[in-house]
Amino acid sequence: VVIGVQWSELADDQLQLLARILQAVRLSIESVRVIFQQSFDSSGWQEKPSKVIAFVEPKKGINSYEVIQTGAMAIVFSDPLAQLIADEAGKRKLWIALKSLF
Repeated sequence: VVIGVQWSELADDQLQLLARILQAVRLSIESVRVIFQQSFDSSGWQEKPSKVIAFVEPKKGINSYEVIQTGAMAIVFSDPLAQLIADEAGKRKLWIALKSLF
């Protein structure tokens, strides 16, 4: 999981939303690695996960809420958690993307 703000800066409602999103795909916060990056960049990662949920803006030309396959890694970009809290349409789009990712 990639988040665009420091873990310590996440509000309780953002943490709860993240926990619910992960629970929906049968994961927990304890079972995933959470990485802070203001913009997505997996080039420096030593371990390449097979699935990534990125709550950061995608690179130009990449759409949010679609599964992007890059080699052995599948990525879904979503709006930041703070923005997603009040965005029911965004939550639905994320759920559709996560169903195909998982």
